[in-house]
Amino acid sequence: MRELSEILQADDQIEDLSSLSRRSFFKQSIATVMVGSWLPNIGMAKQPGQGRSPEDRAYWRWVADQFLLKPGLTYMNTGTRGPSPRSVYRAQIAAIKSANEDRLGYVKNVYTEEFKEGVRTKLATYLGCDAQELAITNNTTEGMAIGTNGPDFNRGDEIIYTNHDHSSGAQPVNLRCAREGLIPVVVDLSAAKFHPPRNPEEIVKAIDAAITPKTKLISFCHINYTDGCVLPVREICELARNKGVLSLVDGAHPPGMLDLDLHDLGCDMYAGACHKWMLAGQLTGFFYVRRDLQDRIWPSIYSGPVNGRNMYGEIDDREKFNTALRYETHGSVNYAAIQSINAALDFHNSIGVTSIEARDRYMASQARSALGNMSGVELFVSEDPRLCAGLVSFKVSGVETKALASMLWERHRIYIREVVHPEINWDANRLSLHIMVNDEQLDRTLGAIEEIAKASRA
Repeated sequence: MRELSEILQADDQIEDLSSLSRRSFFKQSIATVMVGSWLPNIGMAKQPGQGRSPEDRAYWRWVADQFLLKPGLTYMNTGTRGPSPRSVYRAQIAAIKSANEDRLGYVKNVYTEEFKEGVRTKLATYLGCDAQELAITNNTTEGMAIGTNGPDFNRGDEIIYTNHDHSSGAQPVNLRCAREGLIPVVVDLSAAKFHPPRNPEEIVKAIDAAITPKTKLISFCHINYTDGCVLPVREICELARNKGVLSLVDGAHPPGMLDLDLHDLGCDMYAGACHKWMLAGQLTGFFYVRRDLQDRIWPSIYSGPVNGRNMYGEIDDREKFNTALRYETHGSVNYAAIQSINAALDFHNSIGVTSIEARDRYMASQARSALGNMSGVELFVSEDPRLCAGLVSFKVSGVETKALASMLWERHRIYIREVVHPEINWDANRLSLHIMVNDEQLDRTLGAIEEIAKASRA
């Protein structure tokens, strides 16, 4: 069998890791840990990212080359799913292989309690919270459902959300309201003045106007998936707290894009994805609940002790069931998914979260500037750095958004997304600008959009 150094340098586009011959489980387990945890630090040490300029074309091209994307393909839809870099992919493959070869040995030697707590602590540090406030979930939707269904409310109480929320946040609200006689209150963000808003205060005022003495929960997006607007989370959560209202934030997009500090944001609950901008595997996410609030938020799916007792009435008062771990206590886990979170965190930390945010913001700024100067292109996202980040929404006059996405793919193998909701008069294309995109790809994409815009006016 080849040495580990050879495995680390393997070209995953042509090599099947499952064809590697077997050694003892111990050696295979060590390889699994190295591939899952150490590989990103080994690779990134060659090109440290901390302090790198977002305009360093050579460095960020090197980062983009760490991904498995096919040659010639430009990927700008991280807002739906972030492709994993090689190190994360390998961590998943190694976990699947090892667990299938010897599950008991894998759990005893690799996927241990210490390993799991290490991943949780690493994730908590990355997000700016305590490990006891964090549950690992399958996705943002799961966390939004827990946060919506967890608190006790009474018939006639109100829950606020906005009509630019994702259905994964809005529909849990509507489901609970339908079932329990609660009242959904929708903040209308469809007016042109919100795309983009002049300042964060306009959004805060719109939400404040919807609050009544019956309001118990405000559910809203940190970044709207429709237009890319970054909502003033800290101000909205402070508003809610001052009025005795709970706050639940849909954080599908910020983790991996922004340098987050959940404690600083002041939210009560925050649901996020790891499979988008964090670049972990599918079915990975997290749910944050402020420590002093956890006794008020019931789990939605749960198999642990109730009131300190197991199903036979025996005492089981382990501390973990009094923390956010209760929200992930519901049966089997996906080893490869947790390994992918671990490897993704190493990948991000090796580059530097502040450097990644600066790079994403730089590319988005370049895109906004170019699109804003194109005749026949309407830009919906703000130039205010408080209200924008890595998602850029726009529309080319005379070109259907679906047609634009199709033309970019068919002619140039550029993958973007359209977001269409006629119910709120929303119809836009969306660029997701993240670190798998290099400068040449961004330039080519903007040039292709300009070419299409010119042709539409001819």
